[in-house]
Amino acid sequence: MDFGDNKEVAFMVVYRRKEDSQTWHWCSNCSQYPTGQDIIKRQSRPEYGEFCNECTVKEQTGDCKSDSFFSVRK
Repeated sequence: MDFGDNKEVAFMVVYRRKEDSQTWHWCSNCSQYPTGQDIIKRQSRPEYGEFCNECTVKEQTGDCKSDSFFSVRK
């Protein structure tokens, strides 16, 4: 992906959890990945709650598929 010489591309992970849960997920291929209604999303690493063990393992083994987004900065 080429955005020119003077631009920086930053990929950000989207963390999400169900409203009634304290467990954050970031790998869309996690078996417990929250979908549907009542989802809370964050674009920065949450400072509270728990991080999903399955997502952690997937990230460490390079098997994490995420709903990331990117921004282009000059």
